[in-house]
Amino acid sequence: MSTTSRRPASVVPKPPSSLSPTCIIAETASLTGTNLITVSANAVLQARAKIIATYAPVVIGEGCVVCERASVGLLNAESDEEEESGIGVILEKNVTVEAGAVVEAKFVGEGTTIELGARIGKGAILGKHCKVTPLSIIAPGENLPDFTVAYGLSERRMEKPGLELLREEVHEKHIEVLRRLVPTNLAKWKS
Repeated sequence: MSTTSRRPASVVPKPPSSLSPTCIIAETASLTGTNLITVSANAVLQARAKIIATYAPVVIGEGCVVCERASVGLLNAESDEEEESGIGVILEKNVTVEAGAVVEAKFVGEGTTIELGARIGKGAILGKHCKVTPLSIIAPGENLPDFTVAYGLSERRMEKPGLELLREEVHEKHIEVLRRLVPTNLAKWKS
């Protein structure tokens, strides 16, 4: 009979967080860092979604959806100038970050959709109701005005306003479905 010594499981400290009681955080979602993570009402963090607050705070707005393997937060250290400002990543109301997308933007406006595998560079600012198509790249520090559709490496076009209310209704129904499908365990993240 072999005697193997088992390593004790390392306990990773919980990040400081402010979680709404109505948010949904999947058991296998990952919240890491030493800065504050704020998750607002009805926000959904699906399985293996990563919220990284190691270098700056992260705010997930009301009704946001962060899908599987998506990452929100700064991946590496900021410059001294940014570090002093204390500004991290802010997702406004009803933002959707789809599977595999990486968001390091300073600000993402209400109703914006960041699709499959898109990368949003550090310090970028996206306006309201923007759409970043699959595998598109937004350069660090870039500023997209409201209703911009970004596709390809650097192609941009403006979308006509008028469908925001319909999209908001569909988004709310999406959250209702996720509420039934995604098991949540907020106690895991409470200090």
